[in-house]
Amino acid sequence: MAALVAATLRGYAAGSLRTARQARGFSLSVGECVYGAGGVPDGGGVWQNVDGKRVDDGRYTSFVKAVKARGIPDRRIYTDPLRTYAYGTDASFYRLNPKAVVQVTNEDDVIAVLSEARRWHTPVTFRAAGTSLSGQAITDSVLVKISHQARHWRQYSIRDGGDVVVVEPGLIGGEVNAILKRYAVEHGLPARKIGPDPASLESCMIGGIVSNNSSGMCCGVAGNTYHTMVDLKCILVDGTRLDTSCPISVEKFQASHADLLASLARLAEEVQGDEDLAARINRKFSIKCTTGYSINALVDFPPSQPIEILKHLLVGSEGTLAFISEVTYRTLPDHPHRASAFMVFKTVAGACNAAQVMKESGIASAAELFDYASLKWSEDNVAFTTAIPDAVGCPRTTAGLLVEVSAPDAAGLEAKIDDAWAALEASPLEIQFFTDAARSAYAFQSDPKKFNVFWDMRKGLIPKVGGARPKGNAFLIEDVACPITSLASMTCALVDMFNRHGYPDACVFGHAMDGNLHLVLSQAFNEAEDLAQFDAMMKDMADIVAVKHKGSLKGEHGTGRNVASFVELEWGRQAYSYMQKIKTLFDPDNLLNPGVLLTADPDLHVKSLKVLPQAKPDAVGDIIDKCIECGFCESNCPSKDITLTPRQRITTYREMTRLRTKVDGAAATPQDQQRLQAFEASYKHYGIETCAADGMCQAKCPVSINTGSLVKTLRQDRQESNAVSRGAARLVADHFALFSTITRCVLKLTGAVRRVPGGDALLSATTTLLRQGWLFGPLVPVWTRYTPLAADWGASGRVQAAQAAGAALKVDGGSPKVVVYVPSCVHRMMRPSHPDVAGDRTVDAFMRIAERAGYTVVVPDGVESMCCGMLFESRGHHCVAQRKGGDLMAAVRALSSDFTLPVVCETSPCAKQLEELGAVVYDPLQFVALNKQRLTFKKVRDRIAVHVPCSSKKLGATDAFLTVAALCSGGVVDSGVPCCGSAGDRGLRFPELPRASIAYLRPEARGLPSFSASQTCELGLSNATDQPWGSLLCLVDEATASVP
Repeated sequence: MAALVAATLRGYAAGSLRTARQARGFSLSVGECVYGAGGVPDGGGVWQNVDGKRVDDGRYTSFVKAVKARGIPDRRIYTDPLRTYAYGTDASFYRLNPKAVVQVTNEDDVIAVLSEARRWHTPVTFRAAGTSLSGQAITDSVLVKISHQARHWRQYSIRDGGDVVVVEPGLIGGEVNAILKRYAVEHGLPARKIGPDPASLESCMIGGIVSNNSSGMCCGVAGNTYHTMVDLKCILVDGTRLDTSCPISVEKFQASHADLLASLARLAEEVQGDEDLAARINRKFSIKCTTGYSINALVDFPPSQPIEILKHLLVGSEGTLAFISEVTYRTLPDHPHRASAFMVFKTVAGACNAAQVMKESGIASAAELFDYASLKWSEDNVAFTTAIPDAVGCPRTTAGLLVEVSAPDAAGLEAKIDDAWAALEASPLEIQFFTDAARSAYAFQSDPKKFNVFWDMRKGLIPKVGGARPKGNAFLIEDVACPITSLASMTCALVDMFNRHGYPDACVFGHAMDGNLHLVLSQAFNEAEDLAQFDAMMKDMADIVAVKHKGSLKGEHGTGRNVASFVELEWGRQAYSYMQKIKTLFDPDNLLNPGVLLTADPDLHVKSLKVLPQAKPDAVGDIIDKCIECGFCESNCPSKDITLTPRQRITTYREMTRLRTKVDGAAATPQDQQRLQAFEASYKHYGIETCAADGMCQAKCPVSINTGSLVKTLRQDRQESNAVSRGAARLVADHFALFSTITRCVLKLTGAVRRVPGGDALLSATTTLLRQGWLFGPLVPVWTRYTPLAADWGASGRVQAAQAAGAALKVDGGSPKVVVYVPSCVHRMMRPSHPDVAGDRTVDAFMRIAERAGYTVVVPDGVESMCCGMLFESRGHHCVAQRKGGDLMAAVRALSSDFTLPVVCETSPCAKQLEELGAVVYDPLQFVALNKQRLTFKKVRDRIAVHVPCSSKKLGATDAFLTVAALCSGGVVDSGVPCCGSAGDRGLRFPELPRASIAYLRPEARGLPSFSASQTCELGLSNATDQPWGSLLCLVDEATASVP
């Protein structure tokens, strides 16, 4: 190996670009490296196929015109400044703005785009979820987008009893595992999963998983796509389709591309004939390695199988060789019984040696390493430090190891735990636990509540470091690997590297059992010194990992732009030349994702860097400055298919902040000013109006950002400058009972009109006309056959009786069971119009259920004039919302004796709003679940579909919701939709929002009797699916009786 290293260094000394750069040091300017720092982005000049120099010399205009002529409509082609900037963002710290974004829906679209790309010489980059970290999913040419399309690129099939799954690239990895789990449950089979399990599994898509050859904590090498792929479908740059599972397709391809297959066979023959090179390739891929192409395909398959070589070369090729439209996976067992132990060691070497024992014994399914800095970041995690007190205040030499074992049954799990301790105690390697009583101090925990404390700490490291970074700094996650026997040495060297280069916040942790580490740090890119620091650190890291420890500069995140400059250093001239030949064979004109994976630019890793301009130090700035632009939030966003996602709302707002700063400082060019005007004009609709502001993005955000709060603040800023709107909000708030009465009167009038023949058509035409006028516009809801009728508020007399009971209530030790009920304003104003929606009014339904459970129901006196404030908050009237919410809170607090009595609101969004105001409040299904022993249930439907509102999810009511639904029916199908997008009446005014969100409804839910727990959600779901959705409370009312 020493000879190989020497030979590599001699090759570079003979003229390598890398050595030339080392000799001259770092001399690039901020303007050459950082987006927006060198003047106008994408300025003029002569077109070159190089990042930053793909100027629009007319070819992109011609390309867009041509793809439209081939049948791709305007609505799927974005060329405006706002959306092209939005899609110039991925999870990496690089930025390039595409000239055009083309949303493709099928293989024919891809072929059309590739045909015109060849004709006009416009390179293309394929984009799935955009969660890649190395800069492989951005371009300043044409971005081809498959993501955020509910009805496209999301097909799947399960074969061989779950042993095989066929998936399209737009499915999220976690979705596929959920599909496999449901299949196993429905067929009574053991659970299966796909092999790759990256940390982004619940957000990243199959297209990226395959193209990056992603792995993860438990995947190792054997479970990655390369080793678990059975077949794939692809489209080459010349438009040729290949389905490797179809003999006819393979036969046609063998005839049409005989030269390509013969060339691949020759390359395999050459590599296999070179024992040293073949051995180096085998050694490199015995550990995690996504640096460069998967040239192990040239070793693993005989020259007589060029189709196998081709399809395995495409894995990890990052869209530089072909477009992958389908993948067939061999699935792996997903053992249901797990246990985890967090162990503390005196030294990093001890922890690494313990990981080596776990790997060589084959006992553990995962082993995660934590250096001293990682443990320090976790010291404020009370649950973790209570469980593992040795992790607090430990010496700087200390390290931790999180070990997981799994088995198909409980007995097997206990055996695995015993075997793990036996292997550690019998190992000849020096381990040195922090305590002599390791078995008891670091016992394996099989209770998910206990072992999730450890895994939550692990997951929390990235947001802790990311959230604590200085404002304006980028957030970097480097990814390296080495043979596990070298892990301790490499870890110590990397920790020392961070100290030498001035990264005090950096920490090192990762998949120790695979020798795979993640290096987490923050980095400024504002000054030349920042760039020099980053460049020096990258050079040092390359030397430590690739040369000294014979490791991989990218273990699982893909090469991208981040280490493309270092691929030759890691692999050597000979192996690198084979990669260049492969690229030329597949893509001779360099049209597929140029600049990614291979590059002639030795400084590519310090170019096209993304800056994160600081916002003003206000409520908006506090939100957006935390964002690391990872994209985890996007899959939960209702508007992702139609306008912008939470990440895109933040990144485009950051760009507006940057441009405003230039304008305010008189440093803006005319182009800057035009660009800002274009952004602001588009952002009103794309960024503000069509955000549901439901906060479900926060559920997936690693730094817990609620972009809905950002949008509400921006709406508030707009309303503060609108005196008419402010006055109207105050008028409604001050006369809320009258407003409710007027709303009921209007609905009674429209109800009378709709009973007349042609009435619905007349109302639809009228609202359409009003929506087109400048005075009302989207303030007027769209009329549909599900538009509600006027509520018959108080007709039954139950509410009045409950108000009287509340007025007479005296709480003492001998009082009967009492529940304080807050009927929401939406149910006080309207009721469902469709005759197929089961049950009576929801207000009376809840009161009957509570009475059956033995409760006396009391309602606040004067509730007709009360509102939780959400009606105003969602429109930006924060002060009015706080006042109305405060009035209701005071009434509820008094009636419940400071929440000593249970408080329920039958509409889950209102219950959530009350909770945020400080109330101890129950979602209605939570209340039913808590009192299910006081009720008898019968199954009144065979099988039902349910949608858990996002507010119920945030209240922690999901389990209660599904439990109650199951008590009332023979089977429950969850919608699978994070948020329906109704957002109060916003979905009625922007109906495209719930339509886009509910397009992700699970197919098996369609056509079933359907239920939710919010009338506005039920209305949005009904409109979007054209099937009636009712209140689950009404179904519970139908299904329950008092216990005899």
